[in-house]
Amino acid sequence: MLGTSPCGVLVLEYPMFDVAVIGSGYGGAVMAARLAPHGRVVLVERGKRWRPGSFPTSPLGLARAYLTPKNPLGLWEMRLGAGVGNALVSAYGGASMMNYGITSQPEDRIFEAWPVKANEMAPFFQKALDVLQPEGHPRAAELGDQQFLDRVEPGRRIDLRNTIDWEGCTDCGDCPLGCNEGAKRSLDFTYLSMAEAAGVETILGQQVVDLRPSANGAGWALVLRRSDGEALERLEATKVVIAGGTFGTLDLLHDLEDTLPTTRSFGQRLTMNGDGLAFLYNTRHRLSGHDGAPITTSVRLPFEDDEGKTRSLTVMSGRIPRSVMRVAGAVLALGAELIPSDRPTSRARRESGVLDRCWRRAKDLMAVRDGGALSQTYMYKLDGEDQARGTIRFDARGRSAIHWPDYADDPLMRFASARLREWASRVEGRIVRDLGSWPGMRHFGVHALGGCRMGASPDEGVVDSRLRLYRPDGGLYEGLRVVDSSVIPTALGVPSSLTVAALAERAAKDLLQELH
Repeated sequence: MLGTSPCGVLVLEYPMFDVAVIGSGYGGAVMAARLAPHGRVVLVERGKRWRPGSFPTSPLGLARAYLTPKNPLGLWEMRLGAGVGNALVSAYGGASMMNYGITSQPEDRIFEAWPVKANEMAPFFQKALDVLQPEGHPRAAELGDQQFLDRVEPGRRIDLRNTIDWEGCTDCGDCPLGCNEGAKRSLDFTYLSMAEAAGVETILGQQVVDLRPSANGAGWALVLRRSDGEALERLEATKVVIAGGTFGTLDLLHDLEDTLPTTRSFGQRLTMNGDGLAFLYNTRHRLSGHDGAPITTSVRLPFEDDEGKTRSLTVMSGRIPRSVMRVAGAVLALGAELIPSDRPTSRARRESGVLDRCWRRAKDLMAVRDGGALSQTYMYKLDGEDQARGTIRFDARGRSAIHWPDYADDPLMRFASARLREWASRVEGRIVRDLGSWPGMRHFGVHALGGCRMGASPDEGVVDSRLRLYRPDGGLYEGLRVVDSSVIPTALGVPSSLTVAALAERAAKDLLQELH
């Protein structure tokens, strides 16, 4: 059906839907899968479908897949703010298309500050696990990381489970660039597949540019624009679920602030979830950095912040993807003397085998291979409980970015840095510090949470415990929910995908009761 927009532009109109879901990441995919069997559901995603074999396989390919106004169907982009920057994914399946599939549940105490408690969330974590089916790596003991962590943190190792079909995995480590082997159980193979089987209607390559109550007051009217052009479409739905991910949701609600104003908490108290990255380069201990391989194990370390509150740091066995390994090996081999680092003590230098270290570096400059410095390098990949002091700023295009100039001074980051120095004293190697410690650089992350945080009242949050959007007057927008990482009110200390999926499982059950 054809109609005209308020600007007089010709638009394509759809019949009324029961539910419109905006975004196909861990929140949107779960909602679509659970609701589609019970009504007419449409799923709107600004990105496109990326199939195995279509993902970047080199640094140049990754650059070509960057999302820009001239490449609106790109796979990923960066949001740069003061002190920090964050990567985000634009694709059918959201962040699941470019992650390691780590599926980890936060500690129960995390929920003490939430309006939803751990015992309430437990059955929904299990529902998500039943679908995502994470498994531990059957060959993890061969990779060297377990032995390394047992040496530096005895008794603290927690092996991880990944949403990966290990029989099809080649241990290339290219998971965060997109799995070209089809071995990762990303959302397009799990929840979105369920939604498609149940008859969900998908609209890809389009984004919502207007959302307001429908003229008859029976639901919501949405106007969509093609990501690669100006063609418009319009649809109506009784219920709407906003699930664009932290930045996508913040961008949309910012654009709609005149028609959908919310509370003073909007864009406040974001967390980086402790994201950080450093290296213990060219240690005395054999690792398997030259193999790529997914992240398979971790240690969880408790610490006290400046107020005496117990928090935790998760250090994971980070991996360099095989497709960028040659570049990484050369950069570290050439730059380890120039990149800001902590040098070992003079005694350690005397005992560390200078010639052996130099020879391993030379091997990586000739070709990254077994026996080079990279095969004895530990990537120090962090998640943890920071103090959630980030705020959102919007640029001239209305794009959000986190502003947190002193993130490096968060108690978590200070603790992580001190712990890495302790590790270096035991296994030697050069510490190549987090990128954010380099002059003029930022700390980078992939787990930005919050901005539409849950709260027991409008004074505490942007959505309530049922993820319904608050009005500025304290009421609620009827039939409108936010279900994604933006509603998480605190750092989790572990990767966020499972928690978002569990929140969505809970929201879907609640919304189904309204539909019937």
